[in-house]
Amino acid sequence: MAQMFYAQDCNLEYLMGKKIAIVGYGSQGHAHALNLRDSGCDVVVALYEGSKSWKKAEAAGLTVMTTAEAAKVADMIMILINDEKQAAMYHKDIEPYLRPGMILAFAHGFNIHFGCIKPPKDIDVVMIAPKGPGHTVRSQYLEGKGVPDLVAVYQDASGKAQDYALAYAAGIGGARAGILKTTFREETETDLF
Repeated sequence: MAQMFYAQDCNLEYLMGKKIAIVGYGSQGHAHALNLRDSGCDVVVALYEGSKSWKKAEAAGLTVMTTAEAAKVADMIMILINDEKQAAMYHKDIEPYLRPGMILAFAHGFNIHFGCIKPPKDIDVVMIAPKGPGHTVRSQYLEGKGVPDLVAVYQDASGKAQDYALAYAAGIGGARAGILKTTFREETETDLF
């Protein structure tokens, strides 16, 4: 039986006091960053030097850093760039700065499921995947609604990985519409096929 969660099952307090780095400021990145900020979370946007999105994120009032700088200060890192670019960026700009107790998050299970990214055992690895494009995730949030999300836990080092994933889903508005628990494998295979 599918397990569903709603606002009453999520506690945004799990993210309070944590710095969340959103890697990428495209369709999903801008929506996640702005929705989390508007939900009271401490957000930075992580981009590569020279990114066209740098000025857009700053114009929206967000703090922008290189991905490596953000990885050094973040407690949670959400990777929202194209699947084919994730592994190289992870190995260069994130992996060297991972610390025990951090949370690594994805919106698609591809790179974890296929072993392109192999995180250390002492961090949480979760997925929060809105089932809609970023502009809808943002517009629904602004209307007091939300887009349904999928959540999954790949690695639970802290014993609180699901709580962090649910808090994040609530922060981007997903808990207003409903959150469905899945696995990295199920999400990846259903997305691909």
